[in-house]
Amino acid sequence: MTTIFPRIIFLFFAIALLNSCGGRKTKTPPPEIVTPQGTKIYNPTTGRYEFPVEVTGKVDTVAWTDASPSTNDPIQSDPSEYLKDEPTTTTNPNGSGVFATYNVAIMIPFNAHKTNTLEGGIHSSSMSALGFYEGVKIALDKLSQEGVNMNVSVMDTKRSENEVASILTRPELQNAHLIIGPYSSKPLAKVAAFSKKNSKPVISPVNTSSKITDQNPFYIQANPSLKSHCEAITNHALKHYSASQIVLVCRNKSEEVKRLKYFQDANKVYSGSVTTPPLKKYVIDATVAQEFGELDLVPYIQEGQTTVFIVPSYSNETFISNFMRELELAKGRNKVVVYGMPRWMEFERISYDYYEQLNVHVSTANFIDKESQGVRDFTRYFYEKYGSLPDVNAFKGYDMTLYFGRQLQKHGMDFIHKIDSEFEQELTTRFELVKNIKPEDATNENFDKVNFIENKYVNIVEFKDYHFQLTK
Repeated sequence: MTTIFPRIIFLFFAIALLNSCGGRKTKTPPPEIVTPQGTKIYNPTTGRYEFPVEVTGKVDTVAWTDASPSTNDPIQSDPSEYLKDEPTTTTNPNGSGVFATYNVAIMIPFNAHKTNTLEGGIHSSSMSALGFYEGVKIALDKLSQEGVNMNVSVMDTKRSENEVASILTRPELQNAHLIIGPYSSKPLAKVAAFSKKNSKPVISPVNTSSKITDQNPFYIQANPSLKSHCEAITNHALKHYSASQIVLVCRNKSEEVKRLKYFQDANKVYSGSVTTPPLKKYVIDATVAQEFGELDLVPYIQEGQTTVFIVPSYSNETFISNFMRELELAKGRNKVVVYGMPRWMEFERISYDYYEQLNVHVSTANFIDKESQGVRDFTRYFYEKYGSLPDVNAFKGYDMTLYFGRQLQKHGMDFIHKIDSEFEQELTTRFELVKNIKPEDATNENFDKVNFIENKYVNIVEFKDYHFQLTK
């Protein structure tokens, strides 16, 4: 595999900055040290700390030589400085769409210009991109072992529309076979427009908005939308309980009330009838829910049965805490199950006793199952490579790169047309990509009018034995 990064110094930037954070543990000897002349990297071959230099070829065959101090500042405000070499352009004379090597452009917000130079640390806005990139690197190593050849260019978008507009003019993007990123909606919309115009597949690695682009069969949304989360929750609940046992709960806020339609529509789909009765709902006055927490839940509790409450509130921890407290009082000896949203896994003020007693379930795009042997192996390898434990962003970068790299190897550029039949389980998610077609086009059987492609798979996890775990 020939993996060409903007400059190897960018990798040193990522790893060195991560290891410099006080909250992370490092191995000995330290991978880098800071000297008055600049940052030096430990060379295991010579046993010395040396200035890094630009290299070409596999990372594990780096030739080490000293470079002048002026060339090794690990932080550069302008990522174009890393991109001195143009990517290799490959050709396929038979026009099959299969190449010996694929050019991949990664556009994510490292925000190198925001580095905290006073305290010697990196800006918090850089952490997700750095973790994602570390996972990408490990996936590229594995793809190399599988015979997948890629030229990879990495660029810092700075979460800036202007920066992205500039990047799109570069040869790395003009020659790319696949683009990953950016994160933010407006920069991503620019890249989506570029992909549509130039017929280049682009992967949205984190953004789940359905309004980024339309009529664009080259736009791939790697994470499921809110609608997909609601559908997955409804499907899971109906597999275990009857519709008559389910109650939808939300505050009387427009964004939450609108979400109830996703559940009602899904109920019709999974029941197989458009005339099926709607799910019960309890819409709570927002002020009462937030400030007083006096909720009238007793009428919804079904004696002698399990009552299922679905609460599509994302991030208002105060409301969720009030709801759980009131539900614990209202249920008596009856069993209840509560379905919530992904952010609930990050709440810190709600007692885990409520999670356990109320049988809390949540939906999540990526779930790190610590009991999985694959997750354990990845965690161990990641620690050996970077001296820190992987976060969910590292797993996302790994899963995504591995899946799409394999699709390129298997189908070449034709993968975009076959991807909706290529389901594959990775470490923290499963890729079940579906072509989004507008209802009117589906009705008229215009199945070639693809709006975009979305990974619809959602993990449902339950809080049991005082930790979240995958449920069936």
